[in-house]
Amino acid sequence: MAATVQDIDPDHRSTTTRSRLSARVLDLFTNVLALGALWLLYTAVRMVTAEEFSIAVGNARELLSFQRSLGLPSELTLQQDFLDRTGIVKMANIYYIAAHFPVTIAFLAFAWAFRRNQFSRIRNTLIAVSAVGMVMHLLYPLAPPRIMGKIPGFGFVDTGALLGPSPYDLGAAEAANQLAAMPSLHVGWALLVAIGVIWMFESRWRWLVVAHPAITTLVVVLTANHYWTDAFIAAVLVGLAWAAQSLRLQRSLSWV
Repeated sequence: MAATVQDIDPDHRSTTTRSRLSARVLDLFTNVLALGALWLLYTAVRMVTAEEFSIAVGNARELLSFQRSLGLPSELTLQQDFLDRTGIVKMANIYYIAAHFPVTIAFLAFAWAFRRNQFSRIRNTLIAVSAVGMVMHLLYPLAPPRIMGKIPGFGFVDTGALLGPSPYDLGAAEAANQLAAMPSLHVGWALLVAIGVIWMFESRWRWLVVAHPAITTLVVVLTANHYWTDAFIAAVLVGLAWAAQSLRLQRSLSWV
């Protein structure tokens, strides 16, 4: 079969390559812009809720009472069982700091670079969960256990401040909303990473990624940054957002 003009025209190939590169750069810029807007929203919510300390403490009291009525395991008992195992507690502090943003960003970068046809569902789920989570932060400010530990009678210990490293000694306090325990975005993002990896790959080893949200859940409770309910609500939000993306995809295919 004879070659077409486009097959042998180097100018056409060069133009096509430039067009694809431009489209890829534009796509990257759009995604970074969307995630950047999410961060700005988080910062805005932090400023709004920063003065609601008494409300956040009251909500925490009620949540702890509610959990006791359900017979849920005590976060305080779990923490006290591990406080004398300083090596484990320090590792938990490190995991809390080092795994949240780096693992999530690395996962998003991999999905964007190598699983482009699957990336949008992951990105949309993360944005939806985070946005709904921040609305909940705004409507329901909640003091985490480490803050409740400063009130007589609660007994929680801020393990980051006690043994280090503490995210708030690393400058995180300027950006973090410290009255935003509900839901736990640490757990939500970790669960999304696990779901995404299981969805994208077929190897039986992919199930090992379930350890990430499991460890994250234990870590956020052990370090007194969240309650069990925070993790549960985060998991529910991820499940609903992921299912909504499935419904959206099915509707899109039905129109094809």
